[in-house]
Amino acid sequence: MVSCTSPRYQPSGNALLDLRNPNLRAEIRVSSADQAWVDVLSGLGDRETTRNAFKDLAWSPAAPVDVRVACITHLLDDPDPAGQADARRMAMLMLPTERSRTVVSAIAARAGQRGWKEMTSALVRSYARPVEGVPDEQRAERMALEQMYPDRSLADTLFAVFLDPGYDDAPPELGLNQRTRADVWDLLGRVDQTGELRRGLIRRAQADDVSESTRASVRALQRALDSFGVVPRTGDELRWIESLADGSAENETWWREASSAIDALSSEQREGLELRHIEPLRWVRAHRPDLLGQSRQALLQSLESTLAGRDHFKRSAEKMVLGQMRKERLADWAHALSWADLVTIFVIDEAVRQPALVDRLYQQVEIDHADRTTEYGGVIEATADGTFRILLFRPRVRDRKSDTEFVASEDMIRYADRALAFYHQHVQRQANPSHAGPSEADLLFAARSGRNCVVFTGVGKSGLNVDYYQPNGVVLDLGVVAPPER
Repeated sequence: MVSCTSPRYQPSGNALLDLRNPNLRAEIRVSSADQAWVDVLSGLGDRETTRNAFKDLAWSPAAPVDVRVACITHLLDDPDPAGQADARRMAMLMLPTERSRTVVSAIAARAGQRGWKEMTSALVRSYARPVEGVPDEQRAERMALEQMYPDRSLADTLFAVFLDPGYDDAPPELGLNQRTRADVWDLLGRVDQTGELRRGLIRRAQADDVSESTRASVRALQRALDSFGVVPRTGDELRWIESLADGSAENETWWREASSAIDALSSEQREGLELRHIEPLRWVRAHRPDLLGQSRQALLQSLESTLAGRDHFKRSAEKMVLGQMRKERLADWAHALSWADLVTIFVIDEAVRQPALVDRLYQQVEIDHADRTTEYGGVIEATADGTFRILLFRPRVRDRKSDTEFVASEDMIRYADRALAFYHQHVQRQANPSHAGPSEADLLFAARSGRNCVVFTGVGKSGLNVDYYQPNGVVLDLGVVAPPER
């Protein structure tokens, strides 16, 4: 009987060639890796040639995961100090972006067991990326960190990385220290959901004892905590606080006005206070002080009455969002809205109904409707005279992914220190009621950015439906804004 198997799918007997052959079965290639490493250790194989082949495969996402792990573990187990040090540097570079949990687990296990503390920042950055189906408590990175630092809490370990990420920021455009601090803060937000641990860490931090770049972050955190009693939940919110504390004249004026507004609040009104509430409260103190004297229950009743007389369109494109039934009515969310949430909603509702803003909004809708490459969006902000304006930030060419997605540009994020809310539009069609409300991706953006958000959706001749949504998943249909009379 003649075999139909092509010779190129058969082992050659040369371990290094067989390891590199993508047509061989994974188990054969793993055995070849083992043999190639035995050859190196016995002096029969060329060390540098073999190590380079192993490193190429370790980095390759196209290689079978078992082959990658075999190469990585042999490199990390290298008895030669210089070879192992090089392998550890490679593993540190891989961890922050590595997608294979098997690869991450193999690296993390060795780092934890052997106390490779130079990998701490890389492990933390890897741990900061959520993994679907794997609880944080069971992550290999966490186990490694707890092995490496058995005498202190995980939160203390993470905050130590925040204070000293350990990178030299070369090249500076990579911003590795800043990115690491943001990753750490994302992770701390998951570890410490109440914020109490972070409050304690911030209060104990000594800004003068850390690097200049970290010092600015610590001082911004301490200022936000002292002035407003707020702690950012995510890395994006951390960046927002850092930008607000940059010392510019405009931001310093804002801090003074905002601090005065927060100082006037009762302890009950401060419950659940977040950074996104501060600008609405600053505006209210100056222009709608009557709202500050109302209780949470009074605000709820007033909002219920306001919304009852309006036309509403519920998004029907999907029934479920973030694992639960879609809800957009005030009655569905009343229990989840703080006093500051309600004040914020009143301010945003007033803003999106001011005639000048509505007129500008409908001009943008016409432009957006004609552009099939992207959704449009931007920021809603208060002006010096107490009115509001809507400011469009057209997505850059590289961010124009489709007519059903809006990507907030870096220009928009940098500009939006004192913004009331972010907004975008669902106006692919004049009548688009099935998409009247935020998508799951929109809600995830709100959670990550920590911002108040609004989406305007075309619902036909009646105008634009307005939906407000916030980081904790609350979505509230504020009703229709009619087109301006021409």
